[in-house]
Amino acid sequence: MITRMRSVAVLGVMSILTLGATAAVAATSDERLAQQLGQQLKQEDVAREEAILAERVRLLQIIKQVESDTTERANAIAEGADRSLLCASCHGRDGNSKQPDTPNLASQQPAYLLEQLQLFATGQRKNFVMQSLASNFNTTDKVNLAIYYSSMPVQPVPFDAKLAARGKGTYDTICFMCHGTNGKGEEGFARIAGQKPEYVIKSLQRYRANALGKSDPEEVKRTNPRMEQVTQNLSDEDIRALANYIASLR
Repeated sequence: MITRMRSVAVLGVMSILTLGATAAVAATSDERLAQQLGQQLKQEDVAREEAILAERVRLLQIIKQVESDTTERANAIAEGADRSLLCASCHGRDGNSKQPDTPNLASQQPAYLLEQLQLFATGQRKNFVMQSLASNFNTTDKVNLAIYYSSMPVQPVPFDAKLAARGKGTYDTICFMCHGTNGKGEEGFARIAGQKPEYVIKSLQRYRANALGKSDPEEVKRTNPRMEQVTQNLSDEDIRALANYIASLR
């Protein structure tokens, strides 16, 4: 605000009062502008979230249609198992990752997996390897992979029990609404129960950086208005505790 004001010569008390009044008006205008912009951004986030949810419903219907037929589901699992050979080096043959910063896919909600494959394919979620793979999968491949991984049991991962106990309160406050009280997710939301703590920590810190405007544009791998909203006030200690609690869920 001050940088936009011209330099003035203050010659007396009246001049000082005039300058103060002008500054107050300018400050009020700036505050109103900030509120308007904030409201606009909020509306944009709401619209984006609604679009995400609408697409999730569509993908969920595709998954349900395949899973409702026993033969179709069995074929999807078999075909998905074959396609998963391309993914095994990072995510493990059965979807249980061997790398701490790579997510488990085993037992994941299939509609969520399908959604993420779509986002990689379109470049909305960024990772060179995943974008290359997903863009070469057709819709049937993606559906089969999603159903295959969802059928695999997730293996327990190590976690810090003391941190997990601290993280429960945070989870029960901000996470259960989408991911469920047991972390298994519903209706296309991600299953996070049993996820590797290192991966969860990295993901939550990235969402927080996005929310606070601290992300390097080259490092923005994904965005999600809801996740950015709930992570913006979490400390590193909160995130570590929350990640260990999530890892403890079965």
